[in-house]
Amino acid sequence: MKKVFLIFTFLIAFGFTTVAAFAQNNHLHTITLEKSSSGYNIILGTDRATKVIKKTPADNELEMDLIGITSQDTVNAIYKGTTNVDGLVIENSTPGKLKIYITADNIKNSTLILEPINGEPAIVGESMPLDKVLWTVFVLALFAVIFKISKDISEEDDNLLIKRDIKDREIELYKKYRDEVLAHQELNAQELKMQRVMRKIDRKIDERLTSNLR
Repeated sequence: MKKVFLIFTFLIAFGFTTVAAFAQNNHLHTITLEKSSSGYNIILGTDRATKVIKKTPADNELEMDLIGITSQDTVNAIYKGTTNVDGLVIENSTPGKLKIYITADNIKNSTLILEPINGEPAIVGESMPLDKVLWTVFVLALFAVIFKISKDISEEDDNLLIKRDIKDREIELYKKYRDEVLAHQELNAQELKMQRVMRKIDRKIDERLTSNLR
């Protein structure tokens, strides 16, 4: 179990390190708000595709969490066909995570588009970026390896316990057999001694009988 705990600790540390490294190499460069027939197109210019969680607390409020990304010192805000944006705030909430708050009329009806420099534009919620697919496959494969290693360690521990139990039983049987042999040998020695004494007594009786006949 100690080995399994160490493996999980290593993997958790590896996961955080990977996310941090991924975020350091992925930056938000621009935010474009473009008026559309139904609301807005919000275009995020990044280095690579990233995970985005979109929330709309009210019709005129939009919150976005971007995971595995950081912002540059200056993020350009571009407005196309609209002047009704009341607020736009970018916050580095935690390492490797950005929060974006937008306040505008009817911002709830907006389409979010990721436009990575190294990749194809994708509408969030309608397609899955290749990076996310690869990462998901990697995580699943990693957990499969963890499960296999954990199972092998568990079976190895069970085999060791069985071997140890058999060895202990063999030792106990040997001790019992040795005690029985020693006890038997002791009885044999006593019997042999008794036989010698009896033979000596028999010789003395024969000698006395012989002397009385003379």
